[in-house]
Amino acid sequence: MGRVDHLSLDELHKQLDRTEGNVPTQRVLAAIGRKQGATLDELAARHNVAEKTIRNWLDRFDERPLEAAPYDDERSGRPAKLSEEAKAAFLADLQQSPGELGYDRHSWYPVLARHHLEEEYGVEYSLRHVYRLLDEAGLSYRSARPQHYRADPKDETEFRNTVQKN
Repeated sequence: MGRVDHLSLDELHKQLDRTEGNVPTQRVLAAIGRKQGATLDELAARHNVAEKTIRNWLDRFDERPLEAAPYDDERSGRPAKLSEEAKAAFLADLQQSPGELGYDRHSWYPVLARHHLEEEYGVEYSLRHVYRLLDEAGLSYRSARPQHYRADPKDETEFRNTVQKN
């Protein structure tokens, strides 16, 4: 039990009440379980992780202050391809009609937005990321729903009028 000997169950329960997030909560629960006498194997099975992971979680409570032990350190991540200023300018572009920017379209769609990013800002993004940027700009992409060539508009209207939505 050595890693959590210096902590009381009361302190751990108070920390559990203050902890936010799934993994940090699991870390505190693992420390509580260890303090109550559970083995590393039992804790690993309970939390569905490897025994080494449990040891690493418990080491945190020995090496860090109790308030910081459940949480990961900040990570910088990969730098953005677009600077904040360029991103703000691009999002402002999306608020205009593509026709105002010289495109022969009335509304933005992901491939056009990606093309605009490459032409104006020299940045290549995946189509999925362009969807995120469109969403951030408050836009959504909708495509036309296909209609079967044999569909009868009269039957469709009757269907819509008789079916109740849940």
